[in-house]
Amino acid sequence: MQKLTSLKFMFATTAVAALASILLAYLSAQLILALNATIESRTDAISLLDDTLSMLKDCETGQRGYLLTGDPDYLQPYNDARAPLGDDLNKVDDLVNRGLIAQTDATRLHSLARERLDSLQRSIDMRTAGDVNGAVDLLNSNQGKQIMDQLRSLVADMVQGERSSLRAARQRSDQVTRWRSWTYAGLCMGVLAILASAFGRIRREMSASDAAARETQRQRDLLAVTLASIGDAVIVTDGAGRITFLNGVAEKLTGWTMAEAAGQPHAAVFRILSEDTQTPAPDPVDGVLRDGVVVGPANHTLLVGRNGAQTPIDHIGAPIRETDGAIRGVILVFRDFSEHKQAETKLKAAYESLESAGKAKDRFIATLSHELRTPLTPVLATLANWESDPNLPDNLRGQAQMLRRNVELEARLIDDLLDLTRIAKGKVPIQLETIDVHQTLEGVVTMNGSEINTRRIRVSMLLGAADHHVMADVARLQQIFWNVLKNAVKFTPEGGRITITTANDVPGQLRIQFDDNGIGMSPETLQRIFRPFEQGTLDMPRRYAGLGLGMAIAKALTDAQSGTITAASNGLGRGSTFVITFPTIAAPAPRAPHTQSSPPTPAGRPLRILLVEDHADTASVLRRLLAGQGHIVATAASVAQALALIRAEPFDILLSDIGLPDGTGIDLIRQARPAFTAPAIALTGFGMEDDVARCYDAGFNVHLTKPVNFQKLVSVIREQAQPHDPIRPAARGVPPGQ
Repeated sequence: MQKLTSLKFMFATTAVAALASILLAYLSAQLILALNATIESRTDAISLLDDTLSMLKDCETGQRGYLLTGDPDYLQPYNDARAPLGDDLNKVDDLVNRGLIAQTDATRLHSLARERLDSLQRSIDMRTAGDVNGAVDLLNSNQGKQIMDQLRSLVADMVQGERSSLRAARQRSDQVTRWRSWTYAGLCMGVLAILASAFGRIRREMSASDAAARETQRQRDLLAVTLASIGDAVIVTDGAGRITFLNGVAEKLTGWTMAEAAGQPHAAVFRILSEDTQTPAPDPVDGVLRDGVVVGPANHTLLVGRNGAQTPIDHIGAPIRETDGAIRGVILVFRDFSEHKQAETKLKAAYESLESAGKAKDRFIATLSHELRTPLTPVLATLANWESDPNLPDNLRGQAQMLRRNVELEARLIDDLLDLTRIAKGKVPIQLETIDVHQTLEGVVTMNGSEINTRRIRVSMLLGAADHHVMADVARLQQIFWNVLKNAVKFTPEGGRITITTANDVPGQLRIQFDDNGIGMSPETLQRIFRPFEQGTLDMPRRYAGLGLGMAIAKALTDAQSGTITAASNGLGRGSTFVITFPTIAAPAPRAPHTQSSPPTPAGRPLRILLVEDHADTASVLRRLLAGQGHIVATAASVAQALALIRAEPFDILLSDIGLPDGTGIDLIRQARPAFTAPAIALTGFGMEDDVARCYDAGFNVHLTKPVNFQKLVSVIREQAQPHDPIRPAARGVPPGQ
């Protein structure tokens, strides 16, 4: 009876230990998740603070370039950074609310940032007003440097604090992970040691008497069944390291049966090698018998089976002790690690495949962008030249301006369509200015006039909003209205009706509503109308042309400009309604009457320009227009022709495409430098960040993305031809003149 009670106590202890291990695993997992969330938040906070300081530096760079040159193009970094900077400062407030940043630090950061931005804006306003000396004096004053020094010091202190908290969280996470592993291993080993101890006790009782032997055998069988039922492989040895037990999993992995292994030295059955070196690994049984402590857990080990097959395993060994503390034997637990290794290998292969696919996608996008942009270059250059021609009749000048605007919009559309992921993430660049929404709507309707008239659709414009000016990007706003109107025209039958209404239903807000009596939308369509590549019902892509990107792009651009867009319909065949809202701003003061300025004339001496371009139309148009500016232009259509011309005669400017039939513009400039010291301008359809970086690294002074406004190209050529050293951009992504 006493023996039975003792056995019950052992199994009860085992059950309690098992439950305790489950509870400990759950609690430690929750703690690790919380610590990981803290680590992620601290990391985001550090990145946000670094981005805030970086954008303030970008603002300074743009301000200084503008004060020194008076060229508004240098304000591009300043304008690009202001809006995201405000968003980042708002995110700093969110970090304060979450307890990640001190309120006093956030308040001081806001104050210093506003003070610096106000100082920058004052100097820009002075330069714009013509007060060059005042602007330069303000630039040379020590006030801006003091503010930036305070900002750098403040951000450095805040980042240091976040990093200290991050290190503490990581250390705590590592401690909890190690504690969990050792606690779990200890519990498992404790349970297995209890079971093994019971097994040894049963064996001793068997020698006392036949009755005791039968009872011991029963207990032994019970323990053997228990050990055999464990999912991991189990080996038990005596105090001399000889095998006394193998469960079924251990038999399968080692290739030894229990009958064959009994009494064998453990090293003959449990042979292990280091996975990295293929040399014998430290023996866990010897370690336990020598030191009397748990050995492991360990992985990166190969178990050599009886047939020579190698199996990746992880293992742990623990001593089996008598009541007096003497070591009676060792219990060794191990398991097949093959599936884990295979999964790890597959994951690595999948990652490499994904990375390769990403690079292939980037190459495809870069090439497609180049091929789409290149034909637009001669068109845009010709239209810009027509606009600047004082002899062009006024009626044709307006048409040329309309064509130029649409070509430029097409280039913007290409950028958006080729980088939909960037738009969906809200990272599309926005250039905010005061926009008259009514004028923009009228312009969009006019641009779609041909298709509207062809389909005999009646478009009514009820522009009743008194406040119809918003702060937005004119091209992006035009693109939003274009996509919504094109959608309405596409899904409205011939002879149908479209109504465009504006109103100020809510003070400080402009509502723009597009109503049509077209095919309408089902509730299911309404749920996915703003998702990329969705286009109503499944048969719509066959009945109506398009990729289903228009509404997704419209929503992304609307969200990026603090607006909203919603869709509604009473059902199929009952038309659709799209409502766009934007915050309004005050109307700008009336401008002085516009007078047609005379076309710019070439400044300084005529330049000898080498134009390297394999697109015949682009080469022809640019050569003619540059010659019209008084320059001497030689053309080449390949790297070899360009190098031959460079060796034969001197040039003041190199203007080169990147994609050429026998190489690239990168190859050309690398072979030409350093013997060719004249400024070099890359004019190319390859406009991704890596493309820009490669151009500057190879030796180009300026990178311009096709299509480029001809007057901008002339301005960049004139700037680079100045006797001073060419201005290199502070950041690769935004070269001057871009």
